[in-house]
Amino acid sequence: MASMTPARPPVLDSCAGRLCGLRHRAMVVAVLPARRFRKEAGVPSLPPQPLRVSTGMLPERDRMAAFREEFARQVLNMDVVDYSGGNPRIDITYLKLGPVAVGGTVTTPSEFIRDPRHFTDGADDFQLLLAHRPSRVHAAGRDLLLPSGSAVLLDYARLYRAGPVDDGEANNIAVPPALLKTLVAHPEDRAGREIRPGPALRLLDGYLASLLALDEAPPAELAELIGLHLIDLVAAVIGPTYDAREVIAERGLKAARQRAVLAEIARRFHDPGLDVDSVAGRIGLSRRVVQRLLEETGKSFTEHLTERRLERARAMLADPECSHLKVIEIALAAGFGDVSHFNRMFRRRFGESPSGMRAARPA
Repeated sequence: MASMTPARPPVLDSCAGRLCGLRHRAMVVAVLPARRFRKEAGVPSLPPQPLRVSTGMLPERDRMAAFREEFARQVLNMDVVDYSGGNPRIDITYLKLGPVAVGGTVTTPSEFIRDPRHFTDGADDFQLLLAHRPSRVHAAGRDLLLPSGSAVLLDYARLYRAGPVDDGEANNIAVPPALLKTLVAHPEDRAGREIRPGPALRLLDGYLASLLALDEAPPAELAELIGLHLIDLVAAVIGPTYDAREVIAERGLKAARQRAVLAEIARRFHDPGLDVDSVAGRIGLSRRVVQRLLEETGKSFTEHLTERRLERARAMLADPECSHLKVIEIALAAGFGDVSHFNRMFRRRFGESPSGMRAARPA
């Protein structure tokens, strides 16, 4: 039977080989719009789990040259200029969520450039760039100095240059234009304009941070739903039409807040000090709002947190690679601070003790 694996361009094989066998041998970058990557001839679909790439995986002597020639120019169809003084570092996280792609970048001083030489790929996504450090941006004919916490909408079909003033950090989300235009009139007119910090922007940024910190991507159906909610949030940030405001408020903002809370619990459940206040503070909501959002799921904060911890403990007890760990070590690794409490909750949830479940595991 013929192989079903799509052919790979040589550049991807070359880069992937240099990147120490990165999982699934696929490379993406935070500035890469989702639709454009799918258009690359012969490039396989992106795997659903988060991808993490670093220039630190490349040989030091030709690190930036390899990144620029084989990755930025040939894969991203962009250019990149290094301003680090010879010690570049670019760390990237990427996650595909239904119709959108989200990313996070930590970099030494650098600048990514997309100009008419690169437009032959036909990419037309809109990208919202959320700067965590001061950044210089030229987009839609405007020069901006973005303060920390601000954002800017970039149009991938038009020239732009973007990079941090110093060491930089940013999150971003790429959105297909057809979907964004159902909520925002003429989004291309909003490109290149500073978006100042506000509740919707802080919520979006916190949501992106929680998603990018996940070890595993959400299931496909949930990822699709999260992607649509993220589009609602992007529209809320840049300015929805009058008719779309009510839809976004009901469908997008509430759902996005709820998902952000659940994602933060999923990311940090193993921290024994995790509580409602720390989750609320991380995503910019009040304690009461977090509690009310979770009430609508039918479970309290404590119930969601305990369920996550119990499921992790059960998985570790069933994993032969964790056989060397004591039950108390598994309890602590799952986030429980009291082993007797862990034993009670485990028996109540699964009908047997942790030791009993481990003993019943097939050899």
